[in-house]
Amino acid sequence: MMAEKTLEIGGLIIQWLGHTSIGIYGEKVIYIDPFSEVLTGTERKADLIISTHGHRDHFDVHAINTLSKEMTHVVVKSGCEKENLLSKSIKELDINDTCTVDGTDIRAVHAYNIKRFRSPGVPFHPQGFGMGVLLKVGATKLYYAGDTDFISPMKGLKDEKLDVAFLPIGGTYTMDVEEATEAALAIEPRMVVPVHFNHVKGTEADPTAFKRRTEQRTKVQVIIL
Repeated sequence: MMAEKTLEIGGLIIQWLGHTSIGIYGEKVIYIDPFSEVLTGTERKADLIISTHGHRDHFDVHAINTLSKEMTHVVVKSGCEKENLLSKSIKELDINDTCTVDGTDIRAVHAYNIKRFRSPGVPFHPQGFGMGVLLKVGATKLYYAGDTDFISPMKGLKDEKLDVAFLPIGGTYTMDVEEATEAALAIEPRMVVPVHFNHVKGTEADPTAFKRRTEQRTKVQVIIL
């Protein structure tokens, strides 16, 4: 698999740190869902950290605290147990809430399962439990889908004219390769970065298959990091 180390766009350097952890480096340092298991310990301290839901691989208190400095802002989905976070600036979001933190515009959007269940009728990620986020960093528009299936609210994101979408492809807990292609077709960002695969058991997937399938059916460029 040929993979790029970073994606550079709009003055930003974007890294996939592993699993669903993303680093965004520009005038500010931003992390989304940092997870201790994929961090190296050499990461720069954060200006902003976003956590999309309360599962430990997305809301990792140790990782958040390790990456925090005195003035780090932390934005979490409501319901996360934030009591042990060291940051003095913590903001909770519910779906459709918006905020501007340290110059970054953030909007919480739906992320939930309609096909993946831990037991009959009980999804791994029920509606309202987690969030995806739309970010505007400078002039660059980003979408981090979070742990989700391909759901109908995503169809409205086409109007956002997104630059980069981070879509899970691993299946079991999120959409798989085929559904992620359908999501890319509906959203039509300029670029997609596949995430949430080949780290947690049950999320084995081939990003090159996703790239081939998606680029055959859309004008979207798939960047494998």
